[in-house]
Amino acid sequence: MDFYPLTITGVVDETARARSFRLSPAAGHAPLFAYKPGQFLTFRIPRGGGHVERCYSLSSAPACDAELKVTVKRVADGFGSNWFNDVPKPGDTVEAAPPSGRFVLRSRERQPVLFAGGSGITPVISLIKQALHETSLAPRLFYANTDVDQIIFRRELDALGARFPGRLECHHHVDAQSGLADAGSVRDFIGGRLDCDFFICGPAPFMALTEDVLSGLGVGDRHVFIERFTMPEDGESDADTEIAAGDSGVESFRATLDGEEHEVPYRAGETLLRCMLSQGLDAVYSCEDAHCGSCMVIRKSGEVAMRKSTVLSKRDKERGYILLCQAVPRSADVWVDCDA
Repeated sequence: MDFYPLTITGVVDETARARSFRLSPAAGHAPLFAYKPGQFLTFRIPRGGGHVERCYSLSSAPACDAELKVTVKRVADGFGSNWFNDVPKPGDTVEAAPPSGRFVLRSRERQPVLFAGGSGITPVISLIKQALHETSLAPRLFYANTDVDQIIFRRELDALGARFPGRLECHHHVDAQSGLADAGSVRDFIGGRLDCDFFICGPAPFMALTEDVLSGLGVGDRHVFIERFTMPEDGESDADTEIAAGDSGVESFRATLDGEEHEVPYRAGETLLRCMLSQGLDAVYSCEDAHCGSCMVIRKSGEVAMRKSTVLSKRDKERGYILLCQAVPRSADVWVDCDA
């Protein structure tokens, strides 16, 4: 993954714990940073004599924002989030890889219903802005926060509602006033219309709750889109981490990508992703550390082991999702579908 300098052209305090950073690439690098609303940037942050990589979602949208913008909420003991909130200032440069991610609008006919918890609003507002500025869609947002002071983009959401009257519905759920969001409140917000596309981003319990409600209502997986980030700064350990090696007897595996099936030679000790890239296959990936979910694919057959599985929920695993960047084959009949 290649990194390029971005100049910080402005900093906005969204709340006492969250800041937005406007970013500008050098003229020659601008085409590399063309993006779809809902995508994220992977940053290289200096640490000691080296660096760490962290992914943060874009809160801007090309149709209405002249510059890239990411928003970072401070997390207790989080190196990346605290560095962003304490160190960079206008005029400084940061290093970032080109945009990535699949949390994007899929349809201009199906209405988007969006669920955000806390800083999960960051990619969601990007989708909302795209829907309002580029389509005739009428997005509906359920936004949960612990208290009123933690509502990120409140002024921006109010301004969008005023600019597009009758098209943006924004429901603020404030835990301090109404208690934690539960299945009933989520179900009531969804109502009876299920022929929509549903987008979810936020803390893991909030996402699991919303996903369970949608599943219980019969909404199919193809119309539920979830953005998961579980960085080391979230304070979560990965109990599933193992130093897994592939079966040395495996010679190849199958991969479906962009509608074509490929027989990919397996190189001992390498992940499925690295093997695909070595064959010139353009598999989607970003962090290569099990934190962003960009390389989630369906395992159609065979057995694999994953060195890490941080970003995958129990439900993801039950449905057969694996991470290309962490998976190694354990049988000769491995087949992964990158188009699912």
